[in-house]
Amino acid sequence: MRVAVIADIHGNQLALEAVLQDLAQQPKIDQLVIAGDLCLNGPCPAEVLEIVRSLNCPVLQGNVDSEVVSDKPRRGEKKSNMIAWVRKQIGDAGLAYLAALPFSHLVNNPSGSDLLVVHANPLNQDEAIFPTAPDSMLEHFLDGLDKTIGALAFGHYHVAYQKRWRHLLLVDTGSCGLPRDEDLRAAYVILTWRDGTWQAEHRRIPYDVKAVVQQIKKSGMPNPEKRIKVLTTARY
Repeated sequence: MRVAVIADIHGNQLALEAVLQDLAQQPKIDQLVIAGDLCLNGPCPAEVLEIVRSLNCPVLQGNVDSEVVSDKPRRGEKKSNMIAWVRKQIGDAGLAYLAALPFSHLVNNPSGSDLLVVHANPLNQDEAIFPTAPDSMLEHFLDGLDKTIGALAFGHYHVAYQKRWRHLLLVDTGSCGLPRDEDLRAAYVILTWRDGTWQAEHRRIPYDVKAVVQQIKKSGMPNPEKRIKVLTTARY
């Protein structure tokens, strides 16, 4: 069984297209899962949403997807302006789609342990699972998982890594549209059930970052200078 997981697209259409092109060239993939954060902070939220919907695969709700559809008061004028801009771009149909997305997706593996995909962690959309997380934090996030689960794939942190913890393979997919590990290339992961265990292959795909910078400048999105800096420095 082979499962591809893409997370944290953040309105970056060119990065998503590059990842999908690379994925099409890989050996057979049994399932593709999109692990949330689809639209906010990139120049092409409507285009990304159209592509994602056309894939006909499981798609999860990330924290910024929830923020885009939420009526709760937002933190800061800049964020409120960005959310308002995205809402206008994707329209009512896009908002309804984001609002209906599920929290998680379980990939049943008839040959062995299952794979659970979430946006950030199995409990909420907001707290990252860091590679340096102590056992106490991992126990908090993971002790409630069904024992049939052998791997957990997630995004949110925007830094690709994998580690084994007890019987679990923990895999951060990295970010498709806004990496934060000082590598500008788009990231995604392929998980394979092989030799009685889950194994992960992180893939990094070059794309035209300069073209995305030009899209940001022409898009009319608020605070474009910050968006360009985050995209082109690829770090926190």
